[in-house]
Amino acid sequence: MKFRAIMIDTGPMREFTNIVSTISKLSKECILRLSLDKMYFIVSEDNSGPAPPMLWCEIPQAMFFSEYQIVGVDEEYKDIYLGIVSANLSRSLVTLKSAKCLKMKLTKKQIPCLTLEIEMETRQVTHDIPVIVIPRKLWSEFQEPRIPQPDISIELPALKQLRTTIDRMKAMSPEVILRASAEGRLTLQIKTGVAKVSTRFKDLRVDAFEGPIDHSDSETETQTNEDMSRVCFCRVDAKKFSMFLSADQISHNRTICSIVHKKLVILCLQTEENVKFQCFISGIVY
Repeated sequence: MKFRAIMIDTGPMREFTNIVSTISKLSKECILRLSLDKMYFIVSEDNSGPAPPMLWCEIPQAMFFSEYQIVGVDEEYKDIYLGIVSANLSRSLVTLKSAKCLKMKLTKKQIPCLTLEIEMETRQVTHDIPVIVIPRKLWSEFQEPRIPQPDISIELPALKQLRTTIDRMKAMSPEVILRASAEGRLTLQIKTGVAKVSTRFKDLRVDAFEGPIDHSDSETETQTNEDMSRVCFCRVDAKKFSMFLSADQISHNRTICSIVHKKLVILCLQTEENVKFQCFISGIVY
């Protein structure tokens, strides 16, 4: 197996640093998958197993690297899967925003390493990041999840604004209910033993709605003049939702929130560089 890549443009280097920094906040460990045309970061749910992942990030190599060479296990299995400590990679990239060049390659020291050579104006910094080579028999566990058709897909407001709101809420409750309507309203709601707090955003763009929604056993309250057959919701871990919102440091055009009623929330960041940054948060059901 061989891997070598070079990055020389300041924009992609800055964006790559922000992506890795965000991933390190979501999880201590991740899988780095290298393929001929893309680089993938995969974070498993609570590090307890790869399916379903909590995060799926695809980086098109042609948009980021001026040189990119990979030789896989053999002609049939051309990818490389590596286990890596996210924080180690993030810390190694701290100086990248002001660097002239980044060289990445697989090396063998006492153990396999992802070696980063960062060229600065006056010096060169080298980081050897230990990695675990994932055996081919486990590759099938790290595939993009097959998810059911979302009941609604709605554009989120500014992530920074949303994060301020959710951080206040998570201080009061570990869970938050996301409720989205076909009319473009998004409501965040928490309940405690002594209070119920809601924040509503309106006039949001709705990309898709697959209703009507069955609320025969729903715990959500009917809003004034609101057709509940056009509203879906999901209760999720407030901390996980907040962690995804740290992705606001990644340059993006818009963020889409898709909800499978009561079961799953899929958050997808859309960028100009065609990076696919998706977070999957399973619904909490009582």
